[in-house]
Amino acid sequence: MSKADFYMSNDPLITNLNNAGDSKIDVFGVPFDATSTYRIGSRFAPNAIREAFQNIEIYSKRLGKDLEEINIRDLGNLTKVGEINEMNKMVEEVTREIIANGKIPAILGGDHSLTNGSVRAFDNCTVVVFDAHLDFRNEFEGLKLSHATFLRRLYEDGCMSNLIHIGSRAATKDEWDFVDRDDITLIDMERIYDLNTGLKQFKDTLSSSNDVYVSIDLDVIDPAFAPAVGNPEANGLSSREMLQFIYCLENFNLTGFDIVELIPAYDNGSTAALAARLLAELICIADR
Repeated sequence: MSKADFYMSNDPLITNLNNAGDSKIDVFGVPFDATSTYRIGSRFAPNAIREAFQNIEIYSKRLGKDLEEINIRDLGNLTKVGEINEMNKMVEEVTREIIANGKIPAILGGDHSLTNGSVRAFDNCTVVVFDAHLDFRNEFEGLKLSHATFLRRLYEDGCMSNLIHIGSRAATKDEWDFVDRDDITLIDMERIYDLNTGLKQFKDTLSSSNDVYVSIDLDVIDPAFAPAVGNPEANGLSSREMLQFIYCLENFNLTGFDIVELIPAYDNGSTAALAARLLAELICIADR
């Protein structure tokens, strides 16, 4: 072994292969924000989340799991590209390969358009989206595919067996009309004012699901708790409420997830720390 191999670290990668056996969770970052329409800079988020992850306690008291005992492999970041279709192609192909290898993909964005690629790698799973926005625009600023339209594209292409959207509070009238007309499951902020009612609806809707993919746009959380996001919207979830929804997934088969829309340049560290906590709890849930 060379001195460089011996002394150099691979920070901020979060690979942990201390235990016997191969990894179950494969992490990769997507440094892409070319469709961002307000704040830009989420391409820097994957490494910011990793750095925060390395500096939080990674034992989950609620779940009774220690990430020190879970094998995680961090594949690094995708090559930077500026074209959304190329980015989505890479995300889909890498995600498919991870699934084919029997692993669970944990994806760090990047803007929310990457979910258009990752979900297409799965076979009609239930998709749970935490987001302040519906992302059901038909097009936005001349783009048919962007962070504001990706969910409409996935829905129209029949890529999901079921869709549950949580925390919505910002959309156009056309978007609200579309989701109402198509009877999409919404647990919007008005229903979450009574948290127990929102949690019960989530559990009831999940009860018929097998495989579940989770996508977290950090703007679902109120700016008081997560200020450093691409499109902040007031009247969101608290960090405690967000975690309560995450823990509802404990007894379901979590097949993959992404965390998107962190903008490190606007952060005092609180948003990255919350993203890291969500990453840790989701890994614990996925490691069944």
